[in-house]
Amino acid sequence: MKYIIITNMYPKNENLYRNAFIHKRVLEYMKRGLDIDVFVLDETLNERKTYTFENVKVIEGNKFECRRYIDHIKPKKILVHFINRHIIDVLKDYMLNTPIIVWIHLVEATAWYRRLFNITDKSFPKYVLQNTRQLLCLRSFIKRAEKHNIHFIFVSNWVKQIAEKDMLIKINNNYHIINNVIDTKIFKYQPKSEDLRKKILLIRPFESKKYANDIAVKAILELRKRSFFNDLEITIFGKGKLFYKTVKPIMKFPNVKVHNNFLTHNEIKKQHDLHGIFLCPTRQDSQGVSMCEAMSSGLVPITTNNSAIPEFVEHNKTGILTNSPQEIAGAIEYLYRNPGRFRELSISASKWISKNCGPEQTIEKELKIILNP
Repeated sequence: MKYIIITNMYPKNENLYRNAFIHKRVLEYMKRGLDIDVFVLDETLNERKTYTFENVKVIEGNKFECRRYIDHIKPKKILVHFINRHIIDVLKDYMLNTPIIVWIHLVEATAWYRRLFNITDKSFPKYVLQNTRQLLCLRSFIKRAEKHNIHFIFVSNWVKQIAEKDMLIKINNNYHIINNVIDTKIFKYQPKSEDLRKKILLIRPFESKKYANDIAVKAILELRKRSFFNDLEITIFGKGKLFYKTVKPIMKFPNVKVHNNFLTHNEIKKQHDLHGIFLCPTRQDSQGVSMCEAMSSGLVPITTNNSAIPEFVEHNKTGILTNSPQEIAGAIEYLYRNPGRFRELSISASKWISKNCGPEQTIEKELKIILNP
């Protein structure tokens, strides 16, 4: 029996980070025998396009093509990631007779004022209008969903709480909290020597201030004032419109290596094995998938105490939570001066991810819902 995922974007060879966590699910589903295609709904396209990415069939097209494809394959269930008004327009035609599962990640269900950190972006006023329209549309869909076979999956408790608050609606039935999956086979625990506490890694997109790369840079500038700074090695990988402007203040330091490119999962794992600390401050996160991948590999995360992050990092037990560049620098100094504590946090971080975000804890839960008649 065929299943279909409808989403707003999907990885391509030229852009590996486009909802990569959805692709990870699809690969895990396929390993377990699920027959599934991916449809990327893009209203800017006038014709259907098809490509294959790591053995996954991906179709791209507008609403008309999406309906045609659904009618052709007659899926047993429709699975949706990053639901928007165009996807909702399609779902209206099938919600009476086809079970639907909708994943809520964050941006599609939260209000514009939670992203005021992007207010200097010229496109922000347009985003405010689109977001207001999106929330009204999604709220209406959720109200109707109560009468149909539609389930919602939230990737963290924080996302559900914030989404309900911003949409002024409660979802009391047919919902589940399931974390994004972390591939613990690729990101396998690698015991860390104490020397690796001096090697710090940052892998982030530079498209939005959400990722707080500017805060990471301020923390590095703060570290520059400390006597042990030259004993550290800091490696940065990333790409996006804010990249060069953000990293410019630290490019002159010989112990800071900056790379303007994305990495494949295997390349990320190689970097994980060469480093001991994962620097990942954030202004907002529904989980922090790249952080969880690093934790799985045994890196100690230094991140921010906000949004959903405390659900995945317990302060001083599986990582270090901070509130400022100065606290980030202090956390790095603490691990530098306490190598034994660094190794303890490394081990506990990996164990926590394996226990809570591995395929057995996430994919199996999702498949139970997907395969349930």
